[in-house]
Amino acid sequence: MKILIVRLFPYEININNYNVQEIGLAKALVKEGNQCDIVFYTKGKEKREIINVDNKKINIFWIKGYNILKNGLYGKKLLKLAQNYDIIQSSEYDQIYNLKLTKKFPNKVVIYHGPYYSEFNKGYNLKCKLFDKFFLTNRYRKVPFITKSELASEFLRKKGFENVTTVGVGLDKDKIQDSNNVESLISRTNNNEKWLLYIGKIEERRNIIFLVKVLKRLKDENKNVKLILIGNGRKEYKEKVFDFAKSLGVFDSIIYKEKIQQNEISKIYKKCDIFLLPTEYEIFGMVLLEAMYFNLPVITTLNGGSSVLIKNRENGIIINLNEDEWVKNINELLENKDFRENLAKKASLTIKEEFLWDKLVYRFINIYKQTKEKIRRNNRCLKK
Repeated sequence: MKILIVRLFPYEININNYNVQEIGLAKALVKEGNQCDIVFYTKGKEKREIINVDNKKINIFWIKGYNILKNGLYGKKLLKLAQNYDIIQSSEYDQIYNLKLTKKFPNKVVIYHGPYYSEFNKGYNLKCKLFDKFFLTNRYRKVPFITKSELASEFLRKKGFENVTTVGVGLDKDKIQDSNNVESLISRTNNNEKWLLYIGKIEERRNIIFLVKVLKRLKDENKNVKLILIGNGRKEYKEKVFDFAKSLGVFDSIIYKEKIQQNEISKIYKKCDIFLLPTEYEIFGMVLLEAMYFNLPVITTLNGGSSVLIKNRENGIIINLNEDEWVKNINELLENKDFRENLAKKASLTIKEEFLWDKLVYRFINIYKQTKEKIRRNNRCLKK
């Protein structure tokens, strides 16, 4: 098959410093004998890059578009390119340009969708209300959708979408290979110390102040722990977090790094004891995939990624944002070595057996084949 993956979201990304889902999937599709290319948004100069996989090429087309209320809008160039492919995998149900793609290429478009309803996500909820009122049609509801979580699938089904399949998100092993450059970045001076890790944006949605409160509770119980925070964020919020930590007397128990390279990240996971993600809302969360892959037990909330990846207390822990519960579960993992190691082992197996792109790709291919078969049936009917 010839597949074109289109990322409609109108923001430019750095493909060298980011674990890009489109590239991970494209590489897996090419390894399975398909031709696959990618379209990314740019507001600047258009260009083409080439990635080589198994002596085959993946073309990355940077096509100029316009960002109108977080909708990526493109001209005829994308439509002209798309006509050369058997399958067009686009993104997000609420992107207006999908209406043009599905009208121009009926029965040829599959949409990969991640967001779901959350009271925390007020801006997105409003955007969806407007999209549903002015653009959502019965014809559009028949388009096949692949989702990143069951939460996303439920979100679409409630809107009347008929063909929705939960698949998840894969991990690209090539982007998280070991590096020898991390040892000096963070070093452990006390082998009896336990490290709690958070990686991601330092922002209100991720409840970093909540983590500081949990750290305080653990220190009050004489737990020899440190909180490792890795990520950037708004200066005002970061200052709020660190001022709060100082007021509680736990600032010295926090190790903060603004960023590390993607290919250096494995040793950070391997150095730590528990991964914490107290998020209000998460479309998926690549950090969950990474932490679990590297044998790190995870405690998180119910979110897109955890709903697909984690069976509670079998390969991870899902709990509400309650300080008592977080302190209780962290203590259990710190004190019960067998439970901690068993959880971590099953977490790693889950990712390696089900959620590497090389494993997950077959589910995408099956949906593409079903879509192509539908096209064949429609063509036969037209000939009759």
